[in-house]
Amino acid sequence: MTELHATYMESFLAGLSAYAHITATAEQAAEDPPYITISQHLTMNGSPLIVALAASLDTFYALASGYSGISLSGMGDLAVDAACELFNVINGHFSSQMRAHGSAVSIIDPPRHALGSAVPAAPLFSLSIACPSGTMQLMASREEFLP
Repeated sequence: MTELHATYMESFLAGLSAYAHITATAEQAAEDPPYITISQHLTMNGSPLIVALAASLDTFYALASGYSGISLSGMGDLAVDAACELFNVINGHFSSQMRAHGSAVSIIDPPRHALGSAVPAAPLFSLSIACPSGTMQLMASREEFLP
């Protein structure tokens, strides 16, 4: 496990707990089919870093509802907005954490999303995350891979 992989995973899991009130663990689990994939373009020490999250339907709504504080199940665009904002907040926390350790991480673009699964051709890492509502996949690459 690389330092980037370990640091991002720790930051992501802490963000889920703090901002969406979801306890999750990094573990191999039977993966639910992704309903949505959310990605965000960052840079790390001047190099592109695309981080992404693919979540099952139940997990997606749990993320959105946990972050917003109200049930967004079945709320479509509102749930997408909340889940993307959660991802942005987590990545902002990651950026601050990395800067404190001497790595320049900047958020370049707001999160974007696509329904279904998208997988990078050359992942820097790919990690299964399990939580009470289902599974998600955490990924990173050097190039955007959402359609």
